[in-house]
Formats: sequence, structure tokens, C-alpha cells
Amino acid sequence: MLRSSLFTASAFALVASAAAQTPQQINAEKVPGAIKHAGTYHVATGTWTRTGGATANFGTADIIYSNTAGSGYFTTFGGAGGGAPGSENFDEGGLPGTTNGNPFLTGPDRDCYEVNGFQIGYCDLSAIPGSGGWDINFYADYDPCTVAANPASGTAVVANLPTSGCWIVEVDLTGAEICMQADGGPSAPGWDNDEALDSFGWSYTYSGTDGTASAGFLLAGDPNSTDPTWVVGGTPLDGTNTYYGAASLCTTGGGLSGMDPEGTGYLTRDFWWLEDPAATSSNCYFFGGYRNVNGCGGPSGTPYASFHMEILADPGPCGDPIISMPYCMSNPNSGGVNTSFRVIGDDTAANNNARLVARDVPLNSFGFFITSQTPGFTANPAGSIGNICVTGNIGRFVAAGQIKNAFATGEIVLDTTAGEWDLAAIPTSTGPYAAMAGIRSHFQLWHRDTNMGMAVSNFSDAEFVDWQ
Repeated sequence: MLRSSLFTASAFALVASAAAQTPQQINAEKVPGAIKHAGTYHVATGTWTRTGGATANFGTADIIYSNTAGSGYFTTFGGAGGGAPGSENFDEGGLPGTTNGNPFLTGPDRDCYEVNGFQIGYCDLSAIPGSGGWDINFYADYDPCTVAANPASGTAVVANLPTSGCWIVEVDLTGAEICMQADGGPSAPGWDNDEALDSFGWSYTYSGTDGTASAGFLLAGDPNSTDPTWVVGGTPLDGTNTYYGAASLCTTGGGLSGMDPEGTGYLTRDFWWLEDPAATSSNCYFFGGYRNVNGCGGPSGTPYASFHMEILADPGPCGDPIISMPYCMSNPNSGGVNTSFRVIGDDTAANNNARLVARDVPLNSFGFFITSQTPGFTANPAGSIGNICVTGNIGRFVAAGQIKNAFATGEIVLDTTAGEWDLAAIPTSTGPYAAMAGIRSHFQLWHRDTNMGMAVSNFSDAEFVDWQ
């Protein structure tokens, strides 16, 4: 049972490929004033960290896609008070894999990404505070400027967003991570040197509560700002400001937010697909053809028809689903990030396939997992700098081979398939019990840490599994 909000198969009708589309021209709107940073929205809990640019919960995540080079424009299509209200608007890009033939700085090294955060930019002119909201869908395989032919890999519902202007929002997917395959996903695995086969897609749909005011995404993707090889009508291939690409040529920083270096999305194009629920406006659109004569960081004469998006992914592999749900957050460790935790595998107890995974553990620190059927919360127990989130009959994974060191990876893993523990013998202080349907188990990691040079202890996030 996946805990990410995964879509079921959609009743989308297939359309012709992007090469057969003739984009329709519409007008963009100038951004009305300064673009502000709202902070970080945590999807799993529906809570906020209001510090601008806060990324502690992303841990060691890499930026795998960056489309933040600003144009000074936004579109009102999709918002309740603009054109085609309630439409799903599809944009595209590329996530390189190990066989990708484009010359990146360090070379791509992954074929699968565990997306744990992203950044959006939008304008919402509603006067009702906190009434904004967007549903963001990600598609591992997507043919540019068409309606998605396959179900979404995952979605994030971002609600209660600020209004009365234009905003940058970081979205933390901890507890609801999305697995994305590289170079076009499972429908066309590997690099094919064909944008129809190598692209991923993402989309936004307005889900705010004000039905009158205009709202839409900020327009980004300014090739002249970042890609020295770009030609009119071509595709940005630089992948700037991503872990596999060079640093942006625009070093003044800012993008749309005024905070981060600019990036032009790898494989994004100067058009997008709008799928209108009223079936009257569904088509491929652009703004007349991108034009920028103002140089790096300057406003575009005609904006690139692509939307603000930056995607972060954990360096660990993905594949098996996350079967746990978060209920208790950790405190930052000595590395300045939060020690994260999840259970990966199969929640069917009889299959005995589950991995306890802790990440961003301070390097070379040792630790062990703890568990209970009873949740709890005690801050800083016995001088710890963390929170223990289990109580009652607590079990400790301290048998031979279960106490582990994070070494240089920052990970501690305990795997049933490697014989390191068994769902038929989950420890408690009074003896083991067997996982079975109807039982809920809570887990977290205890680990050694330091504080101001002193040896202390800390804890990871805590999550539970409902066994099936």
C-alpha cells in the first residue's frame, strides 16, 4: 500500500504527439510587484516552516531539475478567475539517467530518483488570506505538449497558500516521497535521444477556494540566461544548477525568488498543454515565441512558455514503495539536517519484506532502531537532543548485527530479506510478537550524536506501519 497519493488510471484521451501540434498563441501577464518567499509547506503534516528557503527536511537531497530563470510574467490560465478555470496544465523536462548521451558536467549516475521536495512559483490575486492551493502531479513518462497518456507517478496537494500577490513555496514531501524513473520512465526506459520518449511531465491544477480572482504559475525557462548553446526554436540542454549540470551562467542569484541561482529546465520547451475540464480550450499553447534581448537575468520581451519548478531528490535509490506513515518529527542533528526514517517494502506481513531505513545520520555515528505498538512523545529524554516518539512496551533492535554504524553514507538499514530481522519476531521488552493484519507498529532510530563537542544522543523521525 503506497502512502504517496498516487492517481489511478485516468480516463484521458490520447492525442497526437507534440510534433504534430500547432501551438495557439495567448497573452501572458506581467508579475504585479515583488515575488515573496512563503517558506516550506510539509505535505505529510499540512504544517509550515516559515523561514524563507528552509531546506533542513530535505536532508542531502540533490536538485535534479531546475527551471527558475525568471521572465517577469505569469499566466492566468488554470486559476478560478482566469482562462480555462480548473484546467490541468502540463509542462515537461528531462531527468537524465545513466545512458543519457548529453554532456553533463559530472555525468548522470542514476536511473531512478526518490523525489522528496520541490519548489513552485505562482501568482494568486485573491484578497482572501490563505485561500490559495494547487494540486501538483508528476509523470515519469510524458510526450511534450499532449495530455498525459499514463497515470501520474504521484501527486502533492498544497493547500492554504498565501494570496494577494506572487509567491515562491518550497514543498517538503518527507513521508510522501515520489519515485521517478529517468529518461522517460517505464514506458520508454533508457535514453532514446527522442524528447517524446525521454521527457518527464508535471502539471498544476488550481485547488484554491476563491472562485473570482486570477491565479496561475510564474513563467520561467529563459535559455538566453543560462544555456550558451541554445538556438531559437531549440531545446535547453544545459541542466544548469542541477547535480548533473554546470552552475548557471547567471551568478547574481535570484531566479524568480531573488534567492537562488537561476536554472533553465533541461528539455523543457516553449509551449505547454492545457487540458480543459469543459473541453473547450484543450490545446497546446505558447506566447508567440520566446524572445530575450536583455541578456542574463533580464526580463524577456516574450516569455518562454514554461513554468517555475525545481525538483529535489534523495541520493538513495527508489523502487519498492514506502509503507510507513509519519507521525512524529525529529530535531536537527549535528550535521544541521533532520535524521529521516521510513519503512520500505511490502506491508503484507506474511511476505516478510520490510527495510527500516534511516538517512542523514551523522557520519560515522552508530545507532539502533526502536519500536512499540504505542506512540508517545518525550522531548530530550536523558539529555538527548532529540524526541523519543514511542512509549510503553518498547523493543530495541540490539541483537547481533542490528547495531550499525552510518559510516560515510549517512544511512543505517535493517533488512528482513537479508535476515537482519523478522516480521514474525518484532522485539518488545517482554518478548517478540508477530506482525499481522490489524496490528500497527511504530519505529524510529536512536543514534549517537554530538552537541557543542559533547557526546549526546538523538532520534530520527518516527513512522508507523499498519500491517496487512
